[in-house]
Amino acid sequence: MKELEERRHEIDVALVSKFSDFPISKRTIEGLTKAGYSSPTDIQKQGIAAALRGCDVLGAAKTGSGKTLAFLIPVIETLWRQKWSSIDGMGALIISPTRELAYQTFEVIVKVGSRHDLSAGLVIGGKNLKEEQSRISKTNIVVCTPGRLLQHMDETPNFECASLQVLVLDEADRILDMGFASTLNAIIENLPTERQTLLFSATQTKSVKDLARLSLKDPEYISVHENSKTSTPSRLTQNYVVCELPDK
Repeated sequence: MKELEERRHEIDVALVSKFSDFPISKRTIEGLTKAGYSSPTDIQKQGIAAALRGCDVLGAAKTGSGKTLAFLIPVIETLWRQKWSSIDGMGALIISPTRELAYQTFEVIVKVGSRHDLSAGLVIGGKNLKEEQSRISKTNIVVCTPGRLLQHMDETPNFECASLQVLVLDEADRILDMGFASTLNAIIENLPTERQTLLFSATQTKSVKDLARLSLKDPEYISVHENSKTSTPSRLTQNYVVCELPDK
C-alpha cells in the first residue's frame, strides 16, 4: 500500500501504453481486463494521471473518446485507497445529463469495479423514489441526473453527503445546454468544499468555464483534441431506431 502511494505521484504519461502501467490496484486491473479494457486512450492517459495525483481536472475531449474511464478509475482508486466501505456512505457523486448516459456509466462501474467491495447506485427519474431514499446515503458511488439528485437533497430524510471525496460532472456542456445550470449550482452549494472535482466536456463554452470556476480549485486543464475541427471522433458510429411512442 505504501509503495502504491509513493508511485502514484510519479506517472510519466509518455510511458503509459496499458492500464497496468498506472499505479492502480490489482483489483482494478482485474476488473478492466475482465471488461475487455487494455490500452488507455489519450484522454484516459492524461485524465487518470492528473486525477491520481489528487488534482481537480477540467477535461475536454470528443464524445466517444473514452472520458468515462478517465474519471471512473480515479473514483474507484480514491475510495479503495481510503478503505471505503458501506458504513462510510457516499464517497463519490457522478452527475450525467441524461438517464441513458447515467445508465451506461453505471454499467461500466459494475464491470470495472467488480473486484472491489464498493457499492454503486443509479439515481435517475423514472425509478422508485422511496426505494432510492432508503439506499442513497449508504451507497458509495452514486451515478445520477441533476434533477433527481436535487430532489433527494430536498426531500430525502437524513440525506448525507458530508464525507464526499469526489464529484464528477460528466458531459458538463450538455448538462448546461439542457437548462440545469441553476440545479447544478444548488447541488454544489450542498456539497462539502473539501473534495476533488473532475469536470469533463466535449466543448469548452463560456458556461462550462463559469461552472469550472465555481466548482474546481486550481484544475489541471486537459485537451486532447484542441485543434480538431469536429467534436466527435471520425470513426464514431451512431445509430437510432424509429418507433411509436408506446414502444419508446
